[in-house]
Amino acid sequence: GRDILHSWSKFVLTGIGLGLLIGVTLTMAGVYRGMVDDAKALLNNSGADLWVVQQDTQGPYAESSSLRDDVYRSLLGLPGVARAANVTYLTMQVRQGNIDVRAMVVGFEPGQPGEPGYLVAGRHITRNHYEAVADLKTGFRLGDSIRIRRHDYRVVGLTQRMVSSGGDPMVFIPLKDAQEAQFLKDNDAILGERARTAANPALNRPGVPGLLEALQASQTANRNVNAVLVKVAPGADTASVAGEIRRWKHLQAYTRPQMEEILVSKLIATSARQIGMFLVILAIVSAAIVAFIID
Repeated sequence: GRDILHSWSKFVLTGIGLGLLIGVTLTMAGVYRGMVDDAKALLNNSGADLWVVQQDTQGPYAESSSLRDDVYRSLLGLPGVARAANVTYLTMQVRQGNIDVRAMVVGFEPGQPGEPGYLVAGRHITRNHYEAVADLKTGFRLGDSIRIRRHDYRVVGLTQRMVSSGGDPMVFIPLKDAQEAQFLKDNDAILGERARTAANPALNRPGVPGLLEALQASQTANRNVNAVLVKVAPGADTASVAGEIRRWKHLQAYTRPQMEEILVSKLIATSARQIGMFLVILAIVSAAIVAFIID
Protein backbone atom coordinates (compact mmCIF):
# COMPACT_ATOMS: atom_id res chain seq x y z
CA GLY A 1 0.00 0.00 0.00
CA ARG A 2 2.78 2.45 0.87
CA ASP A 3 4.49 1.69 -2.45
CA ILE A 4 1.25 2.38 -4.35
CA LEU A 5 0.71 5.65 -2.47
CA HIS A 6 4.29 6.67 -3.18
CA SER A 7 3.95 6.20 -6.97
CA TRP A 8 0.25 5.79 -7.61
CA SER A 9 0.46 7.21 -11.17
CA LYS A 10 2.97 4.56 -12.21
CA PHE A 11 0.79 1.90 -10.61
CA VAL A 12 -2.31 3.06 -12.50
CA LEU A 13 -0.47 3.26 -15.82
CA THR A 14 1.08 -0.16 -15.28
CA GLY A 15 -2.32 -1.63 -14.42
CA ILE A 16 -3.90 -0.11 -17.53
CA GLY A 17 -1.09 -1.37 -19.79
CA LEU A 18 -1.17 -4.85 -18.30
CA GLY A 19 -4.96 -4.93 -18.53
CA LEU A 20 -4.84 -4.00 -22.21
CA LEU A 21 -2.22 -6.67 -22.87
CA ILE A 22 -4.27 -9.35 -21.15
CA GLY A 23 -7.35 -8.07 -22.97
CA VAL A 24 -5.62 -8.48 -26.33
CA THR A 25 -4.61 -12.00 -25.33
CA LEU A 26 -8.20 -12.90 -24.48
CA THR A 27 -9.40 -11.21 -27.68
CA MET A 28 -7.16 -13.41 -29.83
CA ALA A 29 -8.58 -16.49 -28.14
CA GLY A 30 -12.08 -15.14 -28.74
CA VAL A 31 -11.35 -14.54 -32.43
CA TYR A 32 -10.39 -18.19 -32.86
CA ARG A 33 -13.51 -19.37 -31.04
CA GLY A 34 -15.55 -17.05 -33.26
CA MET A 35 -14.07 -18.60 -36.41
CA VAL A 36 -14.96 -22.06 -35.18
CA ASP A 37 -18.45 -20.88 -34.26
CA ASP A 38 -18.93 -19.38 -37.75
CA ALA A 39 -17.93 -22.72 -39.30
CA LYS A 40 -20.47 -24.56 -37.14
CA ALA A 41 -23.14 -21.94 -37.90
CA LEU A 42 -22.62 -22.62 -41.61
CA LEU A 43 -23.39 -26.30 -41.06
CA ASN A 44 -26.36 -25.54 -38.83
CA ASN A 45 -27.84 -23.19 -41.40
CA SER A 46 -27.70 -25.83 -44.13
CA GLY A 47 -30.13 -28.06 -42.19
CA ALA A 48 -28.47 -31.21 -43.55
CA ASP A 49 -27.34 -34.48 -42.02
CA LEU A 50 -25.16 -35.45 -44.98
CA TRP A 51 -23.24 -33.47 -47.59
CA VAL A 52 -22.93 -35.32 -50.90
CA VAL A 53 -20.24 -33.89 -53.17
CA GLN A 54 -18.04 -34.81 -56.11
CA GLN A 55 -15.97 -37.94 -55.60
CA ASP A 56 -12.45 -37.44 -54.19
CA THR A 57 -13.16 -33.87 -53.11
CA GLN A 58 -13.74 -32.20 -49.76
CA GLY A 59 -16.38 -29.79 -51.04
CA PRO A 60 -18.47 -27.80 -51.09
CA TYR A 61 -16.89 -25.38 -48.60
CA ALA A 62 -13.22 -26.35 -48.54
CA GLU A 63 -12.85 -27.41 -52.19
CA SER A 64 -14.57 -27.00 -55.50
CA SER A 65 -17.26 -29.61 -56.21
CA SER A 66 -19.47 -30.09 -59.25
CA LEU A 67 -22.37 -32.52 -59.60
CA ARG A 68 -25.18 -32.96 -62.08
CA ASP A 69 -28.44 -31.58 -60.75
CA ASP A 70 -30.31 -34.86 -61.32
CA VAL A 71 -28.16 -36.79 -58.82
CA TYR A 72 -30.57 -36.06 -55.99
CA ARG A 73 -33.23 -38.29 -57.61
CA SER A 74 -31.05 -41.37 -57.30
CA LEU A 75 -30.25 -40.49 -53.68
CA LEU A 76 -33.94 -40.34 -52.79
CA GLY A 77 -34.24 -44.00 -53.69
CA LEU A 78 -31.72 -45.12 -51.09
CA PRO A 79 -32.93 -46.55 -47.75
CA GLY A 80 -32.71 -44.05 -44.92
CA VAL A 81 -32.85 -40.93 -47.09
CA ALA A 82 -35.81 -38.71 -46.24
CA ARG A 83 -35.03 -35.62 -48.31
CA ALA A 84 -32.35 -34.55 -50.78
CA ALA A 85 -31.94 -31.13 -52.37
CA ASN A 86 -29.45 -29.43 -54.66
CA VAL A 87 -27.50 -26.42 -53.48
CA THR A 88 -24.81 -24.10 -54.83
CA TYR A 89 -22.33 -21.89 -52.97
CA LEU A 90 -20.45 -19.01 -54.55
CA THR A 91 -18.45 -16.34 -52.69
CA MET A 92 -18.46 -13.14 -54.72
CA GLN A 93 -18.98 -9.39 -54.69
CA VAL A 94 -22.67 -8.43 -54.65
CA ARG A 95 -23.31 -4.94 -55.95
CA GLN A 96 -25.84 -2.44 -54.68
CA GLY A 97 -25.56 0.76 -56.69
CA ASN A 98 -21.89 1.75 -56.44
CA ILE A 99 -21.20 -0.36 -53.35
CA ASP A 100 -19.76 -3.88 -53.45
CA VAL A 101 -20.46 -6.27 -50.59
CA ARG A 102 -18.56 -9.53 -50.27
CA ALA A 103 -21.07 -12.31 -49.62
CA MET A 104 -21.65 -16.01 -50.09
CA VAL A 105 -24.44 -16.45 -52.63
CA VAL A 106 -26.46 -19.60 -51.90
CA GLY A 107 -28.73 -21.18 -54.48
CA PHE A 108 -31.44 -23.33 -52.91
CA GLU A 109 -34.81 -24.91 -53.53
CA PRO A 110 -37.66 -23.49 -51.40
CA GLY A 111 -38.86 -25.85 -48.68
CA GLN A 112 -35.75 -28.01 -48.91
CA PRO A 113 -32.50 -28.25 -46.93
CA GLY A 114 -30.33 -25.23 -47.66
CA GLU A 115 -32.96 -22.53 -47.32
CA PRO A 116 -32.64 -19.91 -44.54
CA GLY A 117 -33.98 -21.36 -41.33
CA TYR A 118 -35.78 -18.23 -40.17
CA LEU A 119 -36.43 -14.62 -41.14
CA VAL A 120 -36.33 -11.49 -39.02
CA ALA A 121 -38.20 -9.38 -41.59
CA GLY A 122 -40.00 -9.78 -44.90
CA ARG A 123 -40.95 -13.10 -46.47
CA HIS A 124 -39.42 -16.16 -48.05
CA ILE A 125 -38.70 -16.40 -51.77
CA THR A 126 -41.87 -17.35 -53.67
CA ARG A 127 -40.81 -16.77 -57.28
CA ASN A 128 -38.44 -18.79 -59.44
CA HIS A 129 -36.31 -15.80 -60.39
CA TYR A 130 -34.96 -12.44 -59.26
CA GLU A 131 -35.81 -12.52 -55.55
CA ALA A 132 -33.31 -12.72 -52.70
CA VAL A 133 -33.10 -13.15 -48.94
CA ALA A 134 -30.08 -11.44 -47.36
CA ASP A 135 -28.36 -11.54 -44.00
CA LEU A 136 -28.55 -8.34 -41.96
CA LYS A 137 -24.75 -8.18 -41.97
CA THR A 138 -24.79 -7.33 -45.68
CA GLY A 139 -26.41 -3.98 -44.89
CA PHE A 140 -29.21 -4.59 -47.37
CA ARG A 141 -32.78 -3.65 -46.54
CA LEU A 142 -36.16 -4.86 -47.71
CA GLY A 143 -36.90 -3.66 -51.22
CA ASP A 144 -33.25 -3.03 -52.12
CA SER A 145 -32.17 -3.96 -55.64
CA ILE A 146 -28.88 -5.86 -55.73
CA ARG A 147 -26.93 -7.08 -58.74
CA ILE A 148 -25.50 -10.58 -58.99
CA ARG A 149 -23.60 -11.18 -62.21
CA ARG A 150 -25.88 -9.98 -65.03
CA HIS A 151 -29.25 -9.82 -63.23
CA ASP A 152 -30.86 -7.60 -60.59
CA TYR A 153 -32.58 -9.11 -57.55
CA ARG A 154 -35.02 -7.58 -55.10
CA VAL A 155 -34.47 -8.27 -51.41
CA VAL A 156 -37.77 -9.68 -50.10
CA GLY A 157 -36.57 -11.09 -46.77
CA LEU A 158 -33.89 -10.59 -44.14
CA THR A 159 -32.29 -13.22 -41.96
CA GLN A 160 -29.63 -13.15 -39.26
CA ARG A 161 -26.54 -15.14 -38.27
CA MET A 162 -26.31 -16.77 -41.70
CA VAL A 163 -22.60 -16.56 -42.47
CA SER A 164 -19.90 -18.57 -44.21
CA SER A 165 -16.92 -20.11 -42.43
CA GLY A 166 -15.00 -16.92 -43.18
CA GLY A 167 -17.69 -14.72 -41.67
CA ASP A 168 -19.08 -13.49 -45.00
CA PRO A 169 -22.86 -12.90 -44.85
CA MET A 170 -25.10 -15.01 -47.05
CA VAL A 171 -27.45 -13.98 -49.82
CA PHE A 172 -30.02 -16.63 -50.79
CA ILE A 173 -31.41 -16.76 -54.34
CA PRO A 174 -33.35 -19.40 -56.32
CA LEU A 175 -31.30 -22.40 -57.45
CA LYS A 176 -31.73 -21.80 -61.20
CA ASP A 177 -30.50 -18.23 -60.86
CA ALA A 178 -27.52 -19.38 -58.79
CA GLN A 179 -26.62 -22.03 -61.37
CA GLU A 180 -26.61 -19.38 -64.07
CA ALA A 181 -24.53 -16.99 -61.95
CA GLN A 182 -21.92 -19.63 -61.15
CA PHE A 183 -21.68 -21.82 -64.23
CA LEU A 184 -22.95 -19.82 -67.21
CA LYS A 185 -20.27 -18.08 -69.28
CA ASP A 186 -20.53 -14.46 -70.32
CA ASN A 187 -22.09 -13.56 -73.67
CA ASP A 188 -18.78 -13.02 -75.49
CA ALA A 189 -17.48 -16.40 -74.31
CA ILE A 190 -20.70 -18.10 -75.46
CA LEU A 191 -20.43 -16.51 -78.91
CA GLY A 192 -16.80 -17.58 -79.16
CA GLU A 193 -17.66 -21.15 -78.15
CA ARG A 194 -20.45 -21.28 -80.73
CA ALA A 195 -18.04 -20.12 -83.43
CA ARG A 196 -15.51 -22.80 -82.48
CA THR A 197 -18.21 -25.47 -82.52
CA ALA A 198 -19.46 -24.37 -85.94
CA ALA A 199 -15.90 -24.41 -87.31
CA ASN A 200 -15.33 -27.99 -86.15
CA PRO A 201 -16.12 -30.38 -89.06
CA ALA A 202 -16.79 -33.27 -86.68
CA LEU A 203 -19.50 -31.29 -84.89
CA ASN A 204 -20.96 -29.45 -87.88
CA ARG A 205 -21.68 -32.24 -90.35
CA PRO A 206 -23.66 -31.36 -93.48
CA GLY A 207 -25.45 -34.69 -93.46
CA VAL A 208 -26.65 -34.47 -89.84
CA PRO A 209 -29.21 -31.66 -89.56
CA GLY A 210 -29.85 -30.32 -86.08
CA LEU A 211 -26.57 -31.57 -84.60
CA LEU A 212 -24.92 -28.15 -84.47
CA GLU A 213 -27.98 -26.49 -82.94
CA ALA A 214 -28.25 -29.17 -80.27
CA LEU A 215 -24.60 -28.82 -79.32
CA GLN A 216 -24.82 -25.05 -79.15
CA ALA A 217 -27.93 -25.25 -76.99
CA SER A 218 -26.14 -27.57 -74.58
CA GLN A 219 -23.36 -25.01 -74.15
CA THR A 220 -25.77 -22.60 -72.45
CA ALA A 221 -27.48 -25.20 -70.26
CA ASN A 222 -26.78 -25.02 -66.52
CA ARG A 223 -27.04 -28.53 -65.10
CA ASN A 224 -24.40 -28.43 -62.35
CA VAL A 225 -24.61 -27.88 -58.59
CA ASN A 226 -21.98 -27.89 -55.86
CA ALA A 227 -23.56 -30.38 -53.48
CA VAL A 228 -26.66 -32.30 -52.50
CA LEU A 229 -27.89 -31.80 -48.94
CA VAL A 230 -29.45 -34.94 -47.48
CA LYS A 231 -31.80 -35.30 -44.52
CA VAL A 232 -31.76 -38.77 -43.00
CA ALA A 233 -35.01 -40.47 -42.02
CA PRO A 234 -35.74 -40.76 -38.28
CA GLY A 235 -34.07 -43.82 -36.80
CA ALA A 236 -31.66 -44.28 -39.71
CA ASP A 237 -27.93 -44.38 -39.06
CA THR A 238 -26.23 -41.43 -40.72
CA ALA A 239 -22.87 -43.16 -41.12
CA SER A 240 -24.50 -46.21 -42.75
CA VAL A 241 -26.41 -44.04 -45.23
CA ALA A 242 -23.19 -42.19 -46.09
CA GLY A 243 -21.43 -45.50 -46.66
CA GLU A 244 -24.16 -46.66 -49.04
CA ILE A 245 -23.87 -43.44 -51.03
CA ARG A 246 -20.12 -43.85 -51.36
CA ARG A 247 -20.44 -47.49 -52.34
CA TRP A 248 -23.28 -47.41 -54.86
CA LYS A 249 -23.37 -43.85 -56.19
CA HIS A 250 -19.61 -43.27 -56.53
CA LEU A 251 -19.91 -39.96 -54.75
CA GLN A 252 -18.36 -38.57 -51.58
CA ALA A 253 -20.67 -38.22 -48.58
CA TYR A 254 -19.72 -36.48 -45.34
CA THR A 255 -21.47 -36.66 -41.99
CA ARG A 256 -21.76 -33.68 -39.66
CA PRO A 257 -18.66 -34.57 -37.56
CA GLN A 258 -16.61 -35.16 -40.72
CA MET A 259 -17.65 -31.83 -42.22
CA GLU A 260 -16.81 -30.04 -38.96
CA GLU A 261 -13.37 -31.63 -39.05
CA ILE A 262 -12.82 -30.41 -42.62
CA LEU A 263 -13.87 -26.86 -41.82
CA VAL A 264 -11.89 -26.55 -38.59
CA SER A 265 -8.73 -28.52 -39.40
CA LYS A 266 -8.39 -27.56 -43.08
CA LEU A 267 -10.37 -24.48 -44.06
CA ILE A 268 -9.43 -22.27 -41.10
CA ALA A 269 -6.27 -24.15 -40.13
CA THR A 270 -3.85 -21.48 -41.40
CA SER A 271 -5.67 -18.65 -39.64
CA ALA A 272 -5.87 -20.77 -36.49
CA ARG A 273 -2.09 -21.33 -36.50
CA GLN A 274 -1.46 -17.61 -36.94
CA ILE A 275 -3.79 -16.73 -34.10
CA GLY A 276 -2.22 -19.45 -31.96
CA MET A 277 1.26 -18.01 -32.56
CA PHE A 278 0.17 -14.51 -31.53
CA LEU A 279 -1.63 -15.98 -28.50
CA VAL A 280 1.52 -17.75 -27.30
CA ILE A 281 3.64 -14.62 -27.79
CA LEU A 282 1.17 -12.43 -25.93
CA ALA A 283 0.89 -14.97 -23.11
CA ILE A 284 4.67 -15.04 -22.68
CA VAL A 285 4.92 -11.24 -22.73
CA SER A 286 2.08 -10.93 -20.22
CA ALA A 287 3.70 -13.46 -17.90
CA ALA A 288 7.06 -11.65 -18.13
CA ILE A 289 5.53 -8.25 -17.32
CA VAL A 290 3.63 -9.68 -14.35
CA ALA A 291 6.86 -11.26 -13.09
CA PHE A 292 8.73 -7.95 -13.37
CA ILE A 293 5.97 -6.13 -11.50
CA ILE A 294 5.98 -8.68 -8.68
CA ASP A 295 9.75 -8.40 -8.34
